[in-house]
Amino acid sequence: MPVSVIITLPGAFHAVAYSSRRFFLFLIIMLLGIFHTRTAAQVLSNPFDFPVQLSGAFCDLRADHFHAGIDIRTKGSEGHALHAVQKGYISRVSVNSRGYGLAVYITHPDDSVVTVYGHLQRFNSRLTDLVREKQYEKESFAVDFNLNPDVMPVGQGEVIGYSGNSGSSGGPHLHFEVRDMRTNEFIDPLVFYKSHVPDTRKPYVRGLMVYPVEGKGMVNGSNRKQNIELKLDKNDNPSIATTIEAWGEIGLGIRAVDRMDGTGFSYGIKDILQTVDSVETYRSYADRFSSGESKYINSYTDYEEWSRSRAFYIKTFVEPGCHLRFVASRNSGKINISEERIYNIVITLTDLYGNVCNVPIKIKGRKQEITPPDTAGTKLMKWYDYNAFGSKGISLTIPRNSLYSSIYMQYKASYPGNSVFYSTVHTLHRSPVPLHEAAQLSIYMDRIHEQADTKRFGIVLINVLTGKFSWIGGAYRDGWIDAEISELGTYAVACDTVPPVITPVEPDKWREKKQVGFRITDALSGISTYRGEIDGKYALFEFDGKNAMLSYHFDSKRLQPGYHQLKLAVTDGCGNKSEYRHAFTW
Repeated sequence: MPVSVIITLPGAFHAVAYSSRRFFLFLIIMLLGIFHTRTAAQVLSNPFDFPVQLSGAFCDLRADHFHAGIDIRTKGSEGHALHAVQKGYISRVSVNSRGYGLAVYITHPDDSVVTVYGHLQRFNSRLTDLVREKQYEKESFAVDFNLNPDVMPVGQGEVIGYSGNSGSSGGPHLHFEVRDMRTNEFIDPLVFYKSHVPDTRKPYVRGLMVYPVEGKGMVNGSNRKQNIELKLDKNDNPSIATTIEAWGEIGLGIRAVDRMDGTGFSYGIKDILQTVDSVETYRSYADRFSSGESKYINSYTDYEEWSRSRAFYIKTFVEPGCHLRFVASRNSGKINISEERIYNIVITLTDLYGNVCNVPIKIKGRKQEITPPDTAGTKLMKWYDYNAFGSKGISLTIPRNSLYSSIYMQYKASYPGNSVFYSTVHTLHRSPVPLHEAAQLSIYMDRIHEQADTKRFGIVLINVLTGKFSWIGGAYRDGWIDAEISELGTYAVACDTVPPVITPVEPDKWREKKQVGFRITDALSGISTYRGEIDGKYALFEFDGKNAMLSYHFDSKRLQPGYHQLKLAVTDGCGNKSEYRHAFTW
C-alpha cells in the first residue's frame, strides 16, 4: 500500500501529499532544479556598469498578470550601455509600441536559460540594421522574429543595446527576465543577483480582509467581507485593532508589500505562510510560473477590491478554479470556525533574504446564524462547467473552467433616457467577476445611428462608479453585436463615427531636427492602424503608444535631398480614417 508523505523543501515550500513512488522522483527533480539555479546564479553578470537597484521585483502584482522579471533602475535616464549577462546568442528580437517595446532575447545553452531585456531605447548598430530591414520588408514598425544560433552570437559583457523607456514602461528602466528553457517558465532573476542587492527590511502590512464563505460563514454578524483595522507599532509590527467574531467557514486576505534598502519602491511578497493553531493551512512561494498561469492573479487576489480601489489583497485561500503551482493549501486555506473559543492565526510574510513580518490574528468563535445566499432572480454559474445565459436583448456563453468559483449571477437591465448607448444597459452580476478564458457576449441594438454603417458599432464596458466606458468592440450580426469579454460587468452598445485626430508636433523644427513628429489620438475605439508614405513609398514611422506619438527620422539611406510629399493615414478600431499631407524640402 502506498505511503503518504508530507514534504516541504527549500526553494519550493509546497506542502503536498505524495505517494512513496512519487516522492523520490519529486526529490530528484527538486535537487536538480536547486543545483541548476545555483550554477546559473554564479555566472550571470551585472547588465550595467553601475550597481543594481530595483524598482520592480519578480511576481509583483500587476493588472491582469504577475510581473515576470525584475525592473532595474537606470538612474532616471536613458541611453546606458546594456551588456549580455552571459555568453550565448541573440535568439529573438521584438519591437512594439506597447508591452516590452524594444526587446532582446538571448539564449544561453550552457545553463538552459533565456535572458530577456525589455524597454530599450535602441539596439546596437548591427541589430539596428537588421531590425530596420525587417521593418521595411514587412512595412510595419512592429516586428517580432527569431534568429538562428549562428546569426548573432554574443559574449558575456558584450553591448547589445541601450537602456530606455519604450513600450508600456512607466519610466526609464530595464525589464529583465530569466526563463527556464526546459520548462518555458519565468524564474526569479533576483536569485542570481542577491549578492548585488542588499536588503535588511522586512515586508510591510497595509490591510487585512476577512471573507465569510457564501452560505457557509459569518463575520461579526455579517455575510459580507470586512476590512479589519490594523495597528502598527514603532517597528511596523502589525496587530488587530478590533475583535473579530466568526462562525463557519471563512478566509483571509492580506494587503502587503516588500521593501528594500535604499529605495522607496514597493515589491511583491515572496513567501506567504498561514497557520491556524500552529497548523499550516496555506503557503505561497513565488519562485516560478508559466505564461499560462499569469492570469490566475485575478483569483490569487481580490479582483473586486482591485477593480474598485486598485488595492491588491492576496487571498490566503484558494478558489477551486485557480491552479497556480506556487500555491499549496490544506482545505483550500479556508478556516473552519466551529468551536466557541479563540483561534490563533498567524500570517508570516518572508522575503528572499529571510526578513520576516508576522501578522498575529485572533478570531473568537461565536455561534451566529449563517445567512443563506440570496439566490432570488439569479442563475447559478458553476466554475467547472459550460455556462449560458440569455434574456431580452442579450446572450452570454462562458467556456468551461473560466470562472474561478461558482456564483449566483445577478442580472439587471436598465434603460437610461437620452443615452449615448444604442442598446439596453446590461449588468452581469452585482460586482466584477474575472474570467480566465474569454466569454462570448452578444447584445441586441435597440436603435441605429442614422449616419453610421454597422462596423461603427461596438460593445463597451461601463465603469458604474465613474460612468466612463472603455471600448470592447465586436462584429455586427443581424442587429446584434458579438464580442469577447474578460469579466462579468456592465455592458452596452456604443457607436464611434469620429475619426482619429492627427496633430503635428513642432513642425517648424522638423527640418532642423531631421525628424517629423505627430500626436495621434482617438476618442473611443482607439488607434488601429497607421501608415506613413513619402513620395508614395512606405516610410517607417515609430510609434510610442503610451504618449500617442508617431515620429519619422530622416533616413539618408532611403531619402534623398530635395522636394518630397509626406502622407500619413491613421485609422481607428471602427474604420474611421484621417489623413495628413505635407510637402517639405530636405
